[in-house]
Amino acid sequence: MLLWQKARDNKRFVIGLVVTPVGLYTGIRIKEWRTERKVTNVQREVQSVQQPAPLSKSDDIRAELDNLRQARAALIRQESLLTMEQDAIWAKQKRLDAQDAKRSAEK
Repeated sequence: MLLWQKARDNKRFVIGLVVTPVGLYTGIRIKEWRTERKVTNVQREVQSVQQPAPLSKSDDIRAELDNLRQARAALIRQESLLTMEQDAIWAKQKRLDAQDAKRSAEK
């Protein structure tokens, strides 16, 4: 009875003795759960980066078609630049021919 009376007189102390270990245990479990969850999330991210999702056949064909379109556009740009350069060379050649004709006519 004396122990019971002392426990009643010191309710806060008794509650602390009961709640503290439970709280510590719960806190530790929550921390472990969060750590495991973080590790699992990181592992999932690593796996998703290492193993990209396989593309379907239609996606492969679309990607290849896009690449071919880009290559065609690049070739058209190059052709246009070469045509401009060729026109400039022909114009320069005509000027040189005209200068040569004038020089030969003067002599």
